[in-house]
Amino acid sequence: MIRRCVSTIRDAKARLVGRGLASSDVTTLLSHAHDPPLSRESLYLHPDKLLLTSRRLGGEPLAYVVGVKEFWSLPFKVTSDTLIPRPDSELLIETLLCLHAKDSPLRILDIGTGSGCLLVAALTEFPSACGVAIDISPAALAVAQTNATTHDVASRAMFIEQDLRRLDNISHWSTPPPFDIVLCNPPYISVDEIPHMDTDGRILSFRLGSNQQQTYGIMDAVVAYEPHEALFAAKDGLALYSDMRHPLLHRLLRPGGHVLFEVGFRQAQRVCDMYLSASFQRSNTLDQVIFQDIQGIDRVVVLQSPTDSKEFVQK
Repeated sequence: MIRRCVSTIRDAKARLVGRGLASSDVTTLLSHAHDPPLSRESLYLHPDKLLLTSRRLGGEPLAYVVGVKEFWSLPFKVTSDTLIPRPDSELLIETLLCLHAKDSPLRILDIGTGSGCLLVAALTEFPSACGVAIDISPAALAVAQTNATTHDVASRAMFIEQDLRRLDNISHWSTPPPFDIVLCNPPYISVDEIPHMDTDGRILSFRLGSNQQQTYGIMDAVVAYEPHEALFAAKDGLALYSDMRHPLLHRLLRPGGHVLFEVGFRQAQRVCDMYLSASFQRSNTLDQVIFQDIQGIDRVVVLQSPTDSKEFVQK
């Protein structure tokens, strides 16, 4: 039995490498498959773990196969109900740390929380902060709640099923508005791009003009496995940014509060213009509005609600 299972593991590794999967994927998958370490007992009791290889070879994202993804050096539970956290999104937390001292008693709202990685990471960095995370998916909220408990911030976080376009009873939230900070990584890929993806979802072409095309490799069959409501939006991917302007200004942000958006390729300036024309302003704390990720792509937009806003409306 032992010899046969060891041979199976070696064969699985060869198949993974042969398919061109990253060596880090192979290491993570195989270590997870026999964690606890390979032993006679584990092989007898958990032979199903070897089936993880088949799932990965079938194109399922590694994070879904093993059920966890690291973000901000913290392990987060993920399921097919949640978007897989990306390293690019850590820039939102880095930028937040540039805005406020760690001992600030911030009130934070996370819009479209998914796995809860943004709010949970923020609360681990700001021990006096509290927050609310909203999402339209009850299943995603359950995952986010689990992650908050895992990282000991559940007592300072509330997870609410809420559509941003129907803000009712917000005064009953455990941490009601107005908020000092809004974090938001909305769906920002245009729905018009779905037909331009290949059958397994690995390549996504963004049409940038009549003679230009920027092509991204979307790894791990993103389109085939990740929730579309967390990926795609109408109006060239800008629909949710547009929908949020009025509620952010009049219902959610305190005067002088900041909103931190993650944005897609070539969207940063359009989002800036959209909000600056709606009475938002540049931050009086930071010397820039747009922040780039490690690839030099505009990734985060930071804007401030006017300090002389009209009286806040709460219902």
